[in-house]
Amino acid sequence: MAEIEEWEWEIDPRYHWFKWELGAIPQYKDLLFRLVRRDLLANYQQTILGPFWILLQPVLTMLLYWVIFGTIVKVSTNGIPPLVFYLSGIICWNFFSDCLSGTMYTFIHNSAVFGKVWFPRLLVPLSVVLAQGVRMLVQLALFFLLYGIFYVRGDVPASGIGWLLLPVVVLWIGLFGLGVGLLLSVLTARYRDLDYSLQFILRLWMFASPVFYPAQLLSGKYGFFLWLNPMTPLIEAFRVFCFRREVDHVGYFWAAGGAVLVVLAMGIAFFKRHEVSVNDIV
Repeated sequence: MAEIEEWEWEIDPRYHWFKWELGAIPQYKDLLFRLVRRDLLANYQQTILGPFWILLQPVLTMLLYWVIFGTIVKVSTNGIPPLVFYLSGIICWNFFSDCLSGTMYTFIHNSAVFGKVWFPRLLVPLSVVLAQGVRMLVQLALFFLLYGIFYVRGDVPASGIGWLLLPVVVLWIGLFGLGVGLLLSVLTARYRDLDYSLQFILRLWMFASPVFYPAQLLSGKYGFFLWLNPMTPLIEAFRVFCFRREVDHVGYFWAAGGAVLVVLAMGIAFFKRHEVSVNDIV
């Protein structure tokens, strides 16, 4: 009997919502590395300060918040030094925002490449998240340095075991940005005018997240809606682990973790469902 050949490729007209083919991604790890390198270099080419913008941007934003919300408006930071309080919220929000903004333009910015060569399309949004993860590590180093200065002054507590959980919080923030970005990447490719409204919504979303104010500042029904925002528990978890604060609303932290997984699964499924047809439109 003739040996049965094993097919490496199978073309099926039916689409399976949960056939994501994630196992093919490790085979393209070299391409993924090059895409990450491209994203890191492209952002700072033809700039005077170059990679120093990674640190300069959060520092300038931190100082602006300190002047406006810490000095003029005098928003409470629950006993945490304002500079490290603002910086913790800024780096968490920037990581989420940059992951979302980078992935939502996947089809628009890479239409020429997608039309010429095949590779797992998920590599592109993954490279964006990994590149932003490198930026996040640099900004975390700045945060730890500033934290150490305030620790020497006795203004913040010593680091505890909670610091070991910070990578989990950072990972969850990145996955949330990836999931939302994957959903929006299909919509922005089909409806270009969504770009303007989404940028506006993203700014409003930042004010609905405890970036420059503690989540405990709002109470009652408004506080309930604030905690429904998945970024609220994630940012608060970062501060709880860093500043060894008491944990409030534990249920919302678990709900935020579940929401991140649901959004990520929906984003991957939606992205895979339309990755071929959207490229024809772009």
